[in-house]
Amino acid sequence: MTRNINAGLAKFNIYNTFVNQPRAMALLLLCLSFSSILFTLTAPLMTWVLVLGSCAVMARIVGLSSTHSLPTLRTVNLLAILAVFALTWFGFSIGLLDSMINLLAVACSLKVMVVDKKRDFNLLICTCLFLIGCGFISSLSVFAWFGYTVILAFLLISTAMYHGAGISLKKNIKFVSILILQAAPIALLFFLLIPQLPPLWQMPTSKSTETGLSDKVTPGDIASLATSSELAFSATFESDDVIPAPAYRYWRAMTLEHFDGKTWSISDKRKQAEQQLAIMNKPTPLSALESSNAGTVIPYEIIVEPTQQTWLFALAPSTPDNSTNSIYVSGLFDYTLRANTPISSKKAFYLRYFPNAPISNSIGNFETQLNLDVSTNGNEKTRAWGVQLAQQYGSAQEIVMAVMTEFKNGGFRYTLSPNAMPTDPIDQFLFEERSGFCAHYAGAMVYTLRSAGVPARMVTGYQGGSSLNERVLQIRQYDAHAWVEALIDGVWLRYDPTSMVAPSRLTFGLEQALEELGESRNTNILDGLEKSAFFAAVQTWFQQLDYSWSKWVLGFDNAAQTSMLEDLLGTITPEKMRAVFLSALGLIGLILAFYFLPISKRESLPYSYRIMLKAVKLVELHTGIKREHKTLSDYRYDVSPVLNSEAAVAFDQVCELFERENYAIPDTEKHTELVMKEALNTLKKAIK
Repeated sequence: MTRNINAGLAKFNIYNTFVNQPRAMALLLLCLSFSSILFTLTAPLMTWVLVLGSCAVMARIVGLSSTHSLPTLRTVNLLAILAVFALTWFGFSIGLLDSMINLLAVACSLKVMVVDKKRDFNLLICTCLFLIGCGFISSLSVFAWFGYTVILAFLLISTAMYHGAGISLKKNIKFVSILILQAAPIALLFFLLIPQLPPLWQMPTSKSTETGLSDKVTPGDIASLATSSELAFSATFESDDVIPAPAYRYWRAMTLEHFDGKTWSISDKRKQAEQQLAIMNKPTPLSALESSNAGTVIPYEIIVEPTQQTWLFALAPSTPDNSTNSIYVSGLFDYTLRANTPISSKKAFYLRYFPNAPISNSIGNFETQLNLDVSTNGNEKTRAWGVQLAQQYGSAQEIVMAVMTEFKNGGFRYTLSPNAMPTDPIDQFLFEERSGFCAHYAGAMVYTLRSAGVPARMVTGYQGGSSLNERVLQIRQYDAHAWVEALIDGVWLRYDPTSMVAPSRLTFGLEQALEELGESRNTNILDGLEKSAFFAAVQTWFQQLDYSWSKWVLGFDNAAQTSMLEDLLGTITPEKMRAVFLSALGLIGLILAFYFLPISKRESLPYSYRIMLKAVKLVELHTGIKREHKTLSDYRYDVSPVLNSEAAVAFDQVCELFERENYAIPDTEKHTELVMKEALNTLKKAIK
C-alpha cells in the first residue's frame, strides 16, 4: 500500500511540474519539437545520431521531474568527445552538407540534456530553426511546409512560456496564433517582391533508384524504378485537345550509345563531339528547328522533381523557351535537353513541342559509325542472328520489322522479376529466358540491329503519365521506360519492342499491363485500400494540392516574379523597381504601425452594465433629470415621482438586479441578465 501511495505522489508531482511551472512546460514543448524535427530528418541523419537525439529528449523529459536527476556535465562532455570522433570518422562518406546537419543535430541533442539558463534555451531554439531550414533543403512539398509550420508554432509557444511571467498555456497559444497571423501578410509581401536568388551551394548527388534515371543502365535499374510511385515530373498543357494520346507520350531524356557487353551508357565519344561542336559555335538541330516552318507547335510546362542531374524530360523533339526559364536549357545534337545547373529543387521549365518534325541525323557519318559499334564481349549468338538477318533482308526497315515480329511471335514474356543473367545477358535473354523488362527488350534489339548493320541506339526516359486534371499529366518513377531509335534514310525512327509483348503498357500504363500478366508493381497490405474509390479520391485531392503548391509557390522563381511585375508595371525600369520596393516598405511599416501602435478604444462593459446605462439614458431623456454623480438609489428616489407607476417599477427592477449582480452574490445561472433585458423592454414601452 505504501508503494502505491508513493507512486501516486510521484505521478502527482510530475503533473504539478508541468502544469504549475511554465518553464518546465516550455522545456517539454521544446523537447517535443526537437524530436519531431529529428523524425523529419531521417534521410540525412545517421542512425546513431537519431538514437542519441531520442535518448537526450527522453532524459530531459524525465529530468523535468524533481524525482529524477539530469546527466552530469562530465557524462555530457564524454558524449561530446565520442560524437566528434564519430562525425570525423563518418563525415567523409556522407558529404559536407549531411555532415553539417548531423553536427547540428548532435549539438542540439547534447545541449538539451544540460539546458539551464536563458542563454541555453535561446541557443536551442535557434539551432532548431536551423534544423527546420535543413529539412526544407530535402523536402519542399506543401505537407512539409505545413508540418514545419506546426513545429515552428510549438517553438514559439515554448519561447513565450519560458520568458513569460506565469502566463497560462491557453493564453500563450492565442498570443502565438495572433503573431503568426500578423506575420502572414508581411511574409507574403517579402515572398512576392524579394529577388529570387539561385541556390548558394551544390546539392549532393543521389542514386538512380532514389532520383530516377541514370546515365548508365543495366536492365535491373529501370525495373527497380517500377516499385516507386514517387513523382518524377508534371506536364501542363494549354488545353486537353493538344495532349498526345497515351501511346505517344514518350518523354525522352538520354540516348545511350555505348555498350560494353552488360551496361549501356552515354558514349564518351558523344560527349567529346558535343563539346567540340559547342566550341565551334555550330548551331544545334533544335535551334534550327525554332526558325524553321515545322508545322504545329505545342507549348507546355514541366515541373521537375529534384534529380541532382542536368538532363530534362521532353516530348521529342522539343525546344526550350529560355526567355521564360529561370535556368538556361541547352539542346544537344542528339535532340536531348540539358539544364546548365543540376536540378536540386523543384523547377519549372517551359518547352515547345514539334510533333511533326523528324529527329534527323545531325552529325552525319559520326552518328552512323557511333551507333554501328558492336561490343565483342560475349553475346555471340545475337551477333550471328544479326548477320543472318542482314543476309535474309534487303533493307533496314525489313530488318527492324523482323526483330519486332520475333518479339511478338517468339514466346517472349514481359515481367518485372526475370531471372538473373550475369553472363552473355543478351544471348540468355533472346535464346533462353525470353522474359524481361523494357530495358531487356530495348538493349537486345539495339544490339541485334547493330549486328545486322543498322545504326541503332537505346533511349531512356518515361512513357505515359496519368491525368491529374484535363490539362495536367503526372509522370511517376514507375513510368520509367527504354525504347529504340534506328537510323533509316537519315532519320532516327522510334521503335518500342515492349509494345510487341505488352501492348497495354503503352496504352493503359504499367500497372494495368502487369495486372493483365498476373503481376503486381508493389504488393503490400494496403493494396485493397489503395484501389478503393474513397482512397483514390483522397489521393487525387492531395496530388492536386501538391501540384498547385509546386506550380504557384515553388515555381515562383525569378522568371515568374519578373513576369508578374511586367504584368503590373509594364516595362520594368530601375525607377519603377525603386518605387515598388519603397511602396512595399511603406506598406509593411503601416501594417506594423497598425499592429503595435496604441489605439484608443472604448472599454468593453459587462452586459448588465450596458442594460443599466440604457435604462438610465431612457429615464434622463423622458424626465429631463440628469443622474450626474448620484448613486442609483438616490437617482431612483429623484425620478420615481415623475415616472408613471409601470415605468417606475420597471426602472426599480433594473437597478435592483444590477446591484445584486455586481455588489452581491451573482446569479450563476445567468437568469439576471435575461430578467434585466425584459425589464428594460417594459420600461421602453411604459415611457412611450
